[in-house]
Amino acid sequence: MANIQRFTLALSLLVWALFLSGCDPKPTFEKMGGRTMGTSWSLTYLPPNSDHNASALRAALEAELLDINQSMSTYIADSEINLVSSAPANEPIKVSSGFAYVLDQALTLSRLSGGAYDVTVEPLILLWGFGPEFKKDDLPSEAEVEAARAQVGYEALEFDLASRTLVKTSPRALDFSSIAKGFGVDRLANLLRSRGIDNFMVEIGGELKVQGLNPQGQPWRIAVRSPQSDAPEVATTIALTDMGVATSGDYFNFFRVGGQNYSHLIDPTTGWPIRHEVVSVTVVDPSVTRADGLATSLLVLGKDEALALAEENQWAVLLLARTEAGIESFPSSAFARMYQSQ
Repeated sequence: MANIQRFTLALSLLVWALFLSGCDPKPTFEKMGGRTMGTSWSLTYLPPNSDHNASALRAALEAELLDINQSMSTYIADSEINLVSSAPANEPIKVSSGFAYVLDQALTLSRLSGGAYDVTVEPLILLWGFGPEFKKDDLPSEAEVEAARAQVGYEALEFDLASRTLVKTSPRALDFSSIAKGFGVDRLANLLRSRGIDNFMVEIGGELKVQGLNPQGQPWRIAVRSPQSDAPEVATTIALTDMGVATSGDYFNFFRVGGQNYSHLIDPTTGWPIRHEVVSVTVVDPSVTRADGLATSLLVLGKDEALALAEENQWAVLLLARTEAGIESFPSSAFARMYQSQ
């Protein structure tokens, strides 16, 4: 059997906040964090008043995360998504409001990308060993890939958002791994605002939302890292407020066979891990849910198709791609306009 090596790099290593130093006394920000969704979450925020209870806030945030995990994690046997996936075809399935929102967003991305993003990709994810159990043997055969592809196809999902009812016209298994973290960030941000917290940065596995100002009283500064093989470099730094950022990369989670890397990002149209020049896509958008799914969609599409789709929809997108000159940046016009004066 082939000698397979597996590598995982946390998304939080790609995008991080830069806190600029200052001489004047600033309001005291607080921090907290923990583990969720197989990665980490963190919060930096300005308490709304002197009576603020940090322990109560942490408990509320962790309750939100537990609720999302129970709904959307394929690693929990009785999660809502696993129950939906195992439900028989042609029977109406009523889903929760959060699940309905994420499914609607995922189906929109599936259609926009022409299937490069497909919310029913789970059979291929499992075949390539990126599910709950790592496949520790040879690469799948062409026949195995084609058999898994036959079980993939978002067109078999008939979903009515108003009634939150899903009907699968053929058996399908769903996978929200490329969008659930963004949804989690949006949910945490909503909770923070509901408690009067107006200045914060909250992130899950590198997908983040910022609001208000940072500890220096300025817009939050976010650095996008360029994945150089020898030493990480900052591709660009952007100043943000009231905005979300999500990044997808082909080198975060992969295994290696015979010197060839096989990414966790599977192209549903071929059934194989992506192999092209784009190494990461960063999306800036008010909705981290949308940004999270978009980053994966555009990365699977590749540079030319991704930039064309970004231009058509005026999305703020930054692609990093391998060229003969090394890793180069390819911003969409919306991204360039947003940050040309920074």
